[in-house]
Amino acid sequence: MSVCRPARCLFSKGSTTALPKPSSPSSHLRPFSTTPSRPARKRRPHYPSIKASELNLLNTAATSQFPNYTTNETDLLAKRYTPSQIAAIKAAEAAIDPRDILTQGQVRTDPWRLPYKSDLSQIDPVTDHADKLSHHDLPKNRSFRKTNESERDAAITQVANETLAKLYPDGVPEGQLNPTQEKQLQQAMEAALTQAVLDPRATYTSKDPATVATLADPRHSIVLPSLPRLDNKMAKQTRRLADEEQEDPRQKQLLQYLGWDKQNLRGIRTKTLVVHGVTNQTRMGKIRSMYYLTIAGNGDGLLGVGEGKSVEPEEGRKQSVVAAIRSMRPIPRYENRTIYGDLERKVGATKVQLYSRPPGFGLRVQHLIFELARAAGLQDLAARTPRSRNKMNVIKATWEALCNQRLPDEIARARGKKLVDVRKVYYGGSVH
Repeated sequence: MSVCRPARCLFSKGSTTALPKPSSPSSHLRPFSTTPSRPARKRRPHYPSIKASELNLLNTAATSQFPNYTTNETDLLAKRYTPSQIAAIKAAEAAIDPRDILTQGQVRTDPWRLPYKSDLSQIDPVTDHADKLSHHDLPKNRSFRKTNESERDAAITQVANETLAKLYPDGVPEGQLNPTQEKQLQQAMEAALTQAVLDPRATYTSKDPATVATLADPRHSIVLPSLPRLDNKMAKQTRRLADEEQEDPRQKQLLQYLGWDKQNLRGIRTKTLVVHGVTNQTRMGKIRSMYYLTIAGNGDGLLGVGEGKSVEPEEGRKQSVVAAIRSMRPIPRYENRTIYGDLERKVGATKVQLYSRPPGFGLRVQHLIFELARAAGLQDLAARTPRSRNKMNVIKATWEALCNQRLPDEIARARGKKLVDVRKVYYGGSVH
């Protein structure tokens, strides 16, 4: 392709000898686009641009919503505040632009907003604590004196009994108590004694009972009173106790199936050992989900394995946990520490070999078998996986091997023999 034609297009006005310097470059160059240059555009908007600042809309709205203090309001403030406080209020009003409050501020409309617009000059019983009173606030025309040891002990006993009566309106529980009730009662008694020692009635006394009654004001106590609880409908719906648990339909069904209570279920230890993604090919495409394999055991001879799969990760994990708890089986343990003899199990291409070991040997196995043995309550064990080490097959083979042990009683009964324990003879009565 020749470059002569583009050159002639660009320098059509020039000569072959010397190219004169053009007066205006834009007039001698052929434009590369059809869009006119910015100076050549003479478009005007169809409507004039109107700004909000020109109409003073913000100023009008800010003045109407946040007006300045009037003369009467200033006189009322001067009666309540000192001149230095009045100067601080004026400086704060001058520093804050009402337009900024209008554009950047926002009035709360949620159900949890305060039911009033407060200037923070009054004490609210819900959000604020009452001011503490000192000995200077006691009535001047009443005489007080410090208590002696016997009066102090009697006052502490009386105040502690009053506090316990508030904590237990039906009376302090007596008789046989479970550990939880005993702990709660002990904590309540300690709190009542602490509050009684800090109560001013244990330090000061008077001959006039009405004079002593003035010290019962909680504002004289060093202990802050608890905030009152809200009793409206919205607060009751949103309030949730710390020890309250959300009812799970799976857990409720599981407890009915096992015949347990929640306390027994808390003693089960679960652990997810295998997590990976799976894909199901359907006519609608590939459906991806998560697979979970979980073990469950109480550490005292119960062991279970469960699987779960779902598109939602949390749903699949819960399925595996429930399945593991439902499938728990008793694991025979020799001396509650190891297995009966040597075991071997094969699942797919995976073979697991388990060996019983003497006391103190420990769990010298791979991590998957270690978790299974710890959940079942085994302490001395050795294992080998000579073939495939697929995680799912290793767990299933170990679980089946532990559940299908041949006990010495069964072997003796099949041979028509009688099983006799001679450990007390050979070990001198020392049986682990």
